[in-house]
Amino acid sequence: MTRPVTPRAREDLAVVVLDGEAVIYDEETQDLHHLNPTATVVFSLCEGTSTIREIAEEISQTFRVPANDIEAQIRPLLRQLRRAGLLEPARNGDGNARTTNGHG
Repeated sequence: MTRPVTPRAREDLAVVVLDGEAVIYDEETQDLHHLNPTATVVFSLCEGTSTIREIAEEISQTFRVPANDIEAQIRPLLRQLRRAGLLEPARNGDGNARTTNGHG
């Protein structure tokens, strides 16, 4: 059985948070990224130890919004972060690389 994905931010990125918004520099591509406060919260929770559901539950407890609603909102954000190259390749909770089919 496939384990849930545990998003992980790339460790080689330079990240500075100013007034709740992250500015991220990717030296490899020389790209500069700016995250709004909401995306910054989600990105900061991408430590590779929590599943997407667990991240949603943590945010849900803080903002008192149903976890299902949060999860529906952060999944597209996580896809954007991955496409931007800010997250490690998708991995299952067991650490194995996951093949993506657009539903991750």
